[in-house]
Amino acid sequence: MVPLILSNFIILLQKNTLKTSFLLIFVLFIHAVSYGQKKVGLVLSGGGAAALAHVGVLKALEEFHIPIDCIAGSSAGALVGSLYSCGYSPKEIEQFILSEDFLLMSKGGIRPENHFLIREKEYDASTLGFSLAKDSIIRKSIPLNFVTPTLLDFEMLKVMGHTSASVGHNFDQLFVPFRCVASDVHGKNSVTFSRGNLNEAVRASMTYPLYVNPIKIGGVIYFDGGMYNNFPSNVMCDDFSPDFIIGSNVSSNMELPDERDMFGVLRSMLTTPTNYDLACSDGIVIEAKTDIGVFEFERAKEAIEEGYKKTLEQIEAISERIGRKVDSKLLFVKRNNFRESLPELKISSIETHNGKSKEVLFASRSLMRKKKTEVLPEDLFEKRYFRLSATPSIWYMYPNLSMKSDSTYHLNLKINKAKEFTVDVGGHFSSRPVNTGYLGLGYQNMGKSAFTVHAESYFGKFYGSINTNFELSLPSTIPISISGYYTMNRWDFFRSFATFFEDVRPSFLVQFEMYGGLSLKSTWRNNSYSQLDYRVFGLEDDYYQIDDFTNADTADFTRFEGNSLSYAFKHNTLNRRQFSSSGSCFSFSARYVSGRETSYPGSTSLFKDTISNSHKWLTFSSEFQIFPIDEKLFHLGVSGKGVWSSQTLFANYTASLLSSPSFDLIPDTKTFFLPEFRSPQFLGAGLNFIFSFNPKVDFRVDGYIYQPILTLSKVGNVSYQYAKPISDAEFLTSTSIIFHSLVGPIRATLNYFPKQKEPLSFQVSYGYVIFNERAIR
Repeated sequence: MVPLILSNFIILLQKNTLKTSFLLIFVLFIHAVSYGQKKVGLVLSGGGAAALAHVGVLKALEEFHIPIDCIAGSSAGALVGSLYSCGYSPKEIEQFILSEDFLLMSKGGIRPENHFLIREKEYDASTLGFSLAKDSIIRKSIPLNFVTPTLLDFEMLKVMGHTSASVGHNFDQLFVPFRCVASDVHGKNSVTFSRGNLNEAVRASMTYPLYVNPIKIGGVIYFDGGMYNNFPSNVMCDDFSPDFIIGSNVSSNMELPDERDMFGVLRSMLTTPTNYDLACSDGIVIEAKTDIGVFEFERAKEAIEEGYKKTLEQIEAISERIGRKVDSKLLFVKRNNFRESLPELKISSIETHNGKSKEVLFASRSLMRKKKTEVLPEDLFEKRYFRLSATPSIWYMYPNLSMKSDSTYHLNLKINKAKEFTVDVGGHFSSRPVNTGYLGLGYQNMGKSAFTVHAESYFGKFYGSINTNFELSLPSTIPISISGYYTMNRWDFFRSFATFFEDVRPSFLVQFEMYGGLSLKSTWRNNSYSQLDYRVFGLEDDYYQIDDFTNADTADFTRFEGNSLSYAFKHNTLNRRQFSSSGSCFSFSARYVSGRETSYPGSTSLFKDTISNSHKWLTFSSEFQIFPIDEKLFHLGVSGKGVWSSQTLFANYTASLLSSPSFDLIPDTKTFFLPEFRSPQFLGAGLNFIFSFNPKVDFRVDGYIYQPILTLSKVGNVSYQYAKPISDAEFLTSTSIIFHSLVGPIRATLNYFPKQKEPLSFQVSYGYVIFNERAIR
């Protein structure tokens, strides 16, 4: 080559073409500089969380100025390599891998601020749920994933999808040319990605079977690249022809499984042994072997440190054999220039489809306004994206980007509908006689609008309920939902302090409720919503007015029928349905009640006449919980509840007490009848001390002070009235050890209610103490 250039150069000089000669001199100079310099390729193996050691490898290589000219990766190696190829430094990649966001992605979670409260199901006592497809009850109803990677897919779109769309979907035009592999399980072969959507290619490469759901690219279903090629050095050789390869490997071929090891045999069936030797050229393989499990992403720091340490052990040999170094300052400038050259992520058009080229109108109109030219900046796009993903009728959606001529981006969003039928089971099962089962059935679908139909039942001696609900979500960038509902509740308070094995006395108080109505919800913020509700109701309380009643006595009962109009605002980012240790919540409601009371005397009544009265009142209530101290091992919560009501007196003392609001921030208080914590006007607040031994086990102490502003008091043997208290604040506590299992909390709890005959109440229980909403109380 050099003699040829020289001969042409001499001929041109003879022809006196000075301009051309200078050009050839420059070319010759560049060739001479690069001649003899080795092209360096980096190959990154798969290996789950252990493969995060590649970040440490990259850190060490850059610290010692080792050049990286091209990258090939598989599975988790594809994730690390693609971030580097998109222009992120090893330190930036390390910060990302060690962040709370990354750990959240690995578990299939989303950030608290991305939860969309208005489309989340109301809290219930379910502990286990599954979905069924109407066209294939068995085949299409078995889940293919343990976690839903909504946050992971979105973050990959922002980084990798944005970058690849900006360079024309050509992986050779990335900051560092890149390749990754994924497994075509139908064709039973490894496929190399060199073009297309980078986020999609990497997502395919890291789709570990049964952990995250597979995706289709070009009609082909792809799984983890490590199944057929866990160390793609052959791809590096075929596509880039490097002079020197640096391999980073954390894996090995599995040993022959025992014939009784079902998972080992299954893994052996699904994978093909990988050649972990370098397929061509000179090179060195760095092996950072640890005992880190595939999904132990919380040990990422340990993996990175091991990769860094193992690279330092061979860094001298690598430097000597490559023979060149890269200038850190120049690399910094080139990296910044590449990232700054990418247009800002702004979405100006959207296409949604369900995999069959059919537009999903609900999704399109939820992301972008109809009949209006709109450009979504990144933050607004993110808000609307997670709002849409929270729609119950959507099981999964996958985004891709392409850049338009005006340097904005077109979003292509594939929507997979959720299975139509849902089944939820659960309840609360305790050593006290308040056991309650739960069963919920649902149907959901989506077209121009999204809708859900839900029916649920609680069943047990203490509590029983039936609830039906139809909710219609309208497609709009400002979400609106309309629902109609009907509910029946029954509470049967017998001797609630008894244990499960004790005989209980006849019920001294039974409450029945029936109500139905319409509700309108809307919101401007992800974690809150406003609700306007109208309902009609019928309540009946059966009770005795003395303590020493017998089976021969008949109960008094009070009916109250009417209607109610209410407004409510709710904000919630708590990390759990119950027994939370992080986040915050706040609610406020205003309710107007109008109705007629009819009270019928029983054999223990102080009066023998039926009494009928009309009642109208306003009730304002508010509740909150925050965690000003929220550390890994200790959490301090502050919570409170306040109620102000203009409720008038009912026909007798007991009926008035039963109609009063209750202070119930300790969940178990809902299963007791505690007159001392009932009042039409009160304030209550307390502290939550939570010691977390690990992410699944808490020891917590909840202590509250309850201060009634207006109390119901007896005057003599017959009369009763509202009276303002002087100094009768009450104190109550609850101490628990709780194991937060995948299927609900398991706890041992000691409650202290000082005014009861048995102030201390101990129980062991499983499940949630959650009931359907009361009609007006």
